[in-house]
Amino acid sequence: MAQSKSNKILIIIIVLLLFILIGGSGVAIYIYMNNDSLTQLHVSTVQKKTNFADEKLAQIGPLYPLDPFTVNLKTADGKDVYLKTTLTLELDSKLLANELNAKNAVIRDEIIKILSNQKAETISIDIEQDKVCKQIKDKLNSMLSDGQVENVYILSLIVQ
Repeated sequence: MAQSKSNKILIIIIVLLLFILIGGSGVAIYIYMNNDSLTQLHVSTVQKKTNFADEKLAQIGPLYPLDPFTVNLKTADGKDVYLKTTLTLELDSKLLANELNAKNAVIRDEIIKILSNQKAETISIDIEQDKVCKQIKDKLNSMLSDGQVENVYILSLIVQ
């Protein structure tokens, strides 16, 4: 009788283990199948975002890199503070590069004037950087005849 009871318990344990094994396999297959469709959805979303980014990048005009600028900045306490920055201009056409080459000294002079009028305490703030870029763009566009500067990009900005 004791052996019969232990056989029944053993059979119950084996049946439970089989249910757990079969159920676990079913859950694993379900997760795998759904994970594949989630991956497809994720890949599709990433491709759409990438395509959108590529379209935006394709719309950027020719770029005109400028040599680095180093200027003294204004400070409230009169300390010597320097700004070193590298800028690149986005042009509306490649033809404008010739005019920029011919007027390089004048363009650098105007940019130096704009940069040196900035305050050391605020030039690192994004909003101020946007204002400076707009000032440079507006000033250069008022001097140019073969096209327009579409954007001014700050590639590096160091304040010491």
